[in-house]
Amino acid sequence: MLDILYTIIIFPLVQIIELSYLFVYRVSHNSGIALFGVSIAVSVLTLPLYLRAEKWQETERKIQKHLAPKIAKIKAVFSGDEQYMLLSTYYRQNHYHPVYALRNTFGLFIQLPFFIAAYSYLSHLEAIQGVSFLFVNDLGAPDMLINVRGGYNLNILPLIMTLVNCISSSIYTKGLALKDKIQLYGMALVFLMLLYNSPSGLVLYWTVNNIFSLLKNILVKTKYTKQLVYGILFTAAACLDVYVLFFHSGDLPNRLLACGIFSCVFFIPLFIKIPSAAAYKFGYKSITKDIPYTRRCFILSSLIILLLAGLVIPGSLIASSVEEFSFIENYRSPFPFIFHTMLQAMGISLFWSISIYLLFSPRIQQCLSIFMIILSLWALINVFLVSENFGFLTNTLIFSDPKFFTAGNIKSYLINMAILAVSTIFVLYLILMGKKMLLFSFQIIVLVSLLCFGIVTIAKIQSEYTMLQDRQDTDNANTAITSYSFSKTGKNVLLIMLDAAVSGYVPYIFEEKPELVSSFKDFTWYPNCVSFANHTLIGAPPIYGGYEYTPEEINRRDSVPLVEKHKEAYLLLPLLFSKMDYSVTVTDPPFSNYRMSKLSIFADYPQIHADNIIGKYTSHWLNAYPDKQNLQSVSISRLLQNNLIRFSVFKTAPLFLRFFIYDDGDWLGTANLRGGNKSKNRLTKVFIDNYAHMDLLPQLTGITHTGNTYTAIYTPLTHEPILLQVPDYIPYSNITNQGNGRFADDSYYHVNMASFLLLEKFFLFLKDEGVYDNSRIILVADHGRGSGNYENNILLPDGSYLQLYNPLLMVKDFKREYSEDSLTDDHLKIDNSFMTNADIVSFALKDIAVDPVNPFTNQKLQTRKADGANVATIGALSSYRHTEYKYNIENGNWLHVHTNIFDPANWKRPR
Repeated sequence: MLDILYTIIIFPLVQIIELSYLFVYRVSHNSGIALFGVSIAVSVLTLPLYLRAEKWQETERKIQKHLAPKIAKIKAVFSGDEQYMLLSTYYRQNHYHPVYALRNTFGLFIQLPFFIAAYSYLSHLEAIQGVSFLFVNDLGAPDMLINVRGGYNLNILPLIMTLVNCISSSIYTKGLALKDKIQLYGMALVFLMLLYNSPSGLVLYWTVNNIFSLLKNILVKTKYTKQLVYGILFTAAACLDVYVLFFHSGDLPNRLLACGIFSCVFFIPLFIKIPSAAAYKFGYKSITKDIPYTRRCFILSSLIILLLAGLVIPGSLIASSVEEFSFIENYRSPFPFIFHTMLQAMGISLFWSISIYLLFSPRIQQCLSIFMIILSLWALINVFLVSENFGFLTNTLIFSDPKFFTAGNIKSYLINMAILAVSTIFVLYLILMGKKMLLFSFQIIVLVSLLCFGIVTIAKIQSEYTMLQDRQDTDNANTAITSYSFSKTGKNVLLIMLDAAVSGYVPYIFEEKPELVSSFKDFTWYPNCVSFANHTLIGAPPIYGGYEYTPEEINRRDSVPLVEKHKEAYLLLPLLFSKMDYSVTVTDPPFSNYRMSKLSIFADYPQIHADNIIGKYTSHWLNAYPDKQNLQSVSISRLLQNNLIRFSVFKTAPLFLRFFIYDDGDWLGTANLRGGNKSKNRLTKVFIDNYAHMDLLPQLTGITHTGNTYTAIYTPLTHEPILLQVPDYIPYSNITNQGNGRFADDSYYHVNMASFLLLEKFFLFLKDEGVYDNSRIILVADHGRGSGNYENNILLPDGSYLQLYNPLLMVKDFKREYSEDSLTDDHLKIDNSFMTNADIVSFALKDIAVDPVNPFTNQKLQTRKADGANVATIGALSSYRHTEYKYNIENGNWLHVHTNIFDPANWKRPR
């Protein structure tokens, strides 16, 4: 229960503190100044609440002062029940209730949750551990500035904090009753005891809070309080704007955003006067006459934002790939993550918004209602009508390809802002014209729709999770570790699809590890190869099904559902080989872009052995390598608990803000400051599963003496970029050596190198078992990834890099008669012919099937690249974002390439 209350009440305040710290730290690059900034930011943001609370306190003091003489007489003359009845009658006659005395404590009630939030956040902030500031040696520990005999250390900062607090209290309570003075001085002593042994960073934060309170109390006593406050804020904002624009070294977009935030101070008079002027001129017509309606609109708007941020957005994300969010650390089900996010959203959009709403006068409440109506409408528009081109999202909430400030994006930003502006004007028009029932009805319809959408999403997640749970229980019961089979006397066709493996890294991998050449000398590398998309959903079907399953051909055959065409692609080679009496094994097919492969597509074909084994044998791997037992991966559950709500904010925000909120995968968090546990490029449980799968390939492979085999292995090791420990490129909890070459900081290169090293180990096993020479091995990727710094990684007409569409393609054929020279030749064979990854079907069936035919369309399987290839450039969308029969690809989302993909002149935008 305490955790729930903390999440609802304190968590939103922790977010304010964290965002303030991060913002000031990135401007100043100083932890101490950042603490000053946090204190000032919190003080400024809460100032309207304090001023409102002080008005209520002043009202209460006046009432008590007015009632005090009569109350004293009643208490002096009467006692017992008679005194109680007379006092009750007197209070009732003066429209007063003793519970109103609590208004005197509102200032404390506002202070207390912010104190708990600051204590919770700053006491465990790694960014201030061991950091000195001014005369303090370590902001993460008590200051211990004075050493006393006997080994005792005296902390000075808490004493300074208390002194400032007492001075502020003496000014504030001048002329007040003794009980008011005792209350404030008593609180100063309480804070001294609470914070005496606390980290000096926390004490520094609270000291600055007290200094701000002292200045506020002094300014309140002056004649021109508002003018002085505005003058100070105006001067500070102007100085900060000049510093950030002309002297700060940060990225220009971030600096412009900072200036925009600082410059809001210049418009404070407008923010105050415009609502008042509008209220005076228009009276808001009927809305001002119907306060209950105003409150209903506010509550409905808050509920809409709650359902969007707490249920619809995180639920839709998890429903898009349930397995990625299931069986994470101590959590089996993904529902706790949704529940936690719902509580966080409840705290932000319901508890605190309504609490603030109730503090203010009816006129301010009307302004807040209008603001919430517009905010909820903006959120709906941004969630359902706007999509960013950031690529796919992992369960660590890292996008594959975030793009910012390209020509196309800027156009989208302007359109987005125009739509929001028009919707705002429309809402204001309805309000000013008194169309309250229209707005109210719209809100009810939206609320019910969101609730229904959320229920359907939850049902979908439950259905997927039940299937996963059954599979998990079956996997746990199965202790056998053999999954693949190779024949010593027959033919073995092995297709290994390395998701997002990059062809351009190949020469640099062999340059760094020349010993690898001997293991790959029988392969032919096809560098001049293009994929048909930059993600798996569209890029994988051509690999498994050939040219009939390129995006252009799939869209042309628009009478067959898209999901059926995907099934055909994944079944084509297994069915053809099984008809030729090959033993067929398929593992982890990336059907529909799911991390959990849909094995149900093989249910009607018992001759095909299909299984999902990634992650199934990780425990075997850990047991086999005791030194890996202590691998510390990023806590995905903690990341989701902290950042799912920020992902919701990301989806509800305008396009131009999303890049800032994403913050290169940090989601405006402070965990990575000074080398903290950043999720991007760090070790995760998913990566360990993928690495273990490839490392265990020899143990997963059994050897038979007869028959032919076809095996299709999918590995996403190259899909999850992280930095690895050089020179062996193995997963470590804390990387101490990431190399010093051109790709030392390139996590995509690291995982590609790791894959080649693990493949070498597997190939050596096949050679030792005598099944290498009679095996045809095809290494292929569905697409590339990243923007590495190497030759020929040209810029394409759409602003992306060739690396996105240049997949790995290497083929080793069955043993041929080799000359003596070729047996000792340790040079990689290269074929520069124009290829696509749809050529895999031809490679797999070469000299095995005569004139093969697609069993689903009865069309002859053949290449279709004489005129080049049409490549889809849309970002990675989930399957539900496409239509039932076709990919949702607009005319401007195509590129055409022919002959030589490394020649920029060969890339065109089709008309």
